[in-house]
Amino acid sequence: MKRKIMLIDPYFKEGLKGFPLGLAYVAGALRKDYEVSVLDLTARATIEQREPEVILREKLQEVNPDMVGITSTSPTHKNALDVAKVVKEYRDIPVIKGGTHETNANGMTIRNNSEIDYSVVGEGEETIVKLADRISRGESAGGLEGVIFRENDEVVDNGRRALISDLDTLPRPARDLFYLDERFNEYYSAKLFRGKKSTSIMTSRGCPYSCSFCSSKVNWPGKIRPRSVENVVEEIEELYSQGFRGFMFEDDMSLANKEWFLRFAEQTKGLGIEYSLQTRVDAIDEETAKALSESGCKFMYFGIESGVQEILDKCNKRITLEQAEKAFSTARKYGIRSMASIQFGLPGEDFENLSTVRETIRTLNERLRPDEVAVSYTCLYPGSPLANQEGVTPEMYEHYTRTQADGQIYNKTAHGSYSIHPKGLTPEKIEEIERILDSELEIKRFSVDTFYKA
Repeated sequence: MKRKIMLIDPYFKEGLKGFPLGLAYVAGALRKDYEVSVLDLTARATIEQREPEVILREKLQEVNPDMVGITSTSPTHKNALDVAKVVKEYRDIPVIKGGTHETNANGMTIRNNSEIDYSVVGEGEETIVKLADRISRGESAGGLEGVIFRENDEVVDNGRRALISDLDTLPRPARDLFYLDERFNEYYSAKLFRGKKSTSIMTSRGCPYSCSFCSSKVNWPGKIRPRSVENVVEEIEELYSQGFRGFMFEDDMSLANKEWFLRFAEQTKGLGIEYSLQTRVDAIDEETAKALSESGCKFMYFGIESGVQEILDKCNKRITLEQAEKAFSTARKYGIRSMASIQFGLPGEDFENLSTVRETIRTLNERLRPDEVAVSYTCLYPGSPLANQEGVTPEMYEHYTRTQADGQIYNKTAHGSYSIHPKGLTPEKIEEIERILDSELEIKRFSVDTFYKA
């Protein structure tokens, strides 16, 4: 009889966040040798309008797992710890925690939280299977790359596993474990596809850029690794046969390889799909926009960050506002809706008079004119160069989540409830910026609640 593993995405109180693709990949890797069940607590709690903890306890009773895996980003780290405590109350079974936070946490989770038995760092698909095998056989995780664990009251860090060189070898994400019925079809589908069944998909891992506020280089060091065009198209055709028509590309940086996407567009033209992607303003040109539009691209998410060139330069964004203006104009020309992602609080922001905030708003209104604007506030999560510069270490962040996070929830910060902001970006200052946005921003403001169907 196969041993049972339960995988959990913790509840995120700020709302709908789309399909948990990373956890689906882990489930896909495990299902050959294990009986896998999944629980997306945000989805279940939203759909059923019930308390997440009640749902979690019921699911544990129903599945009675032999071990549990929990994923988290830094914003959901504390939520994941809360889930682990409930699991340990249910039964003292092995609890594994993975996700981007563990890669950046430098072992702090294991050192400070007895309810977590193992941390998986880096890419998890290969590591989780090997770790589950060790646990099933009652063996130590000693020497198992990609795992940090506790043994004889000592924390053992086995170092990171090498990145998967050929992403085409990955098993397909176990989407069927998540898309349980029509309610979940609706929940995971983005409104931009106008009611069509949609899902997230990954064509590459990594990013060739080094923006100071981003920890992508820590999570995916080295060069960007693409799947082959043929492998991605094959997956899309499989999903198409299951009724999927919309696809949200979750790559950190789509269009890093222009030729890849031109080949992709050629092979999917006429298939009848629609898709969205996130990219940079210096990566789009007329040839690419035309080809993507003809193959079904309906939406592009551009990371702008600021409408002040000095701020862009300070955070190593390596784009110009002239490039941004041209990118949005090109997207409009080929009928591709666009979103500008802006964050307030980067180095160079005028916290005293908020003159840079008003300049960014003017740039959006008068020069860029995107269809939507996503506003967030700079968060200092472990791993990013900016967090390191500001002295936010993994130790400091762990202490913060254990002692202060509950009193610091601010539900307008799109990057998460549990966050440390740069000095000067106080809750009062955020409220002031919000008032300016309400009165001066002429572009539609992105809202999670309106992007996904509730």
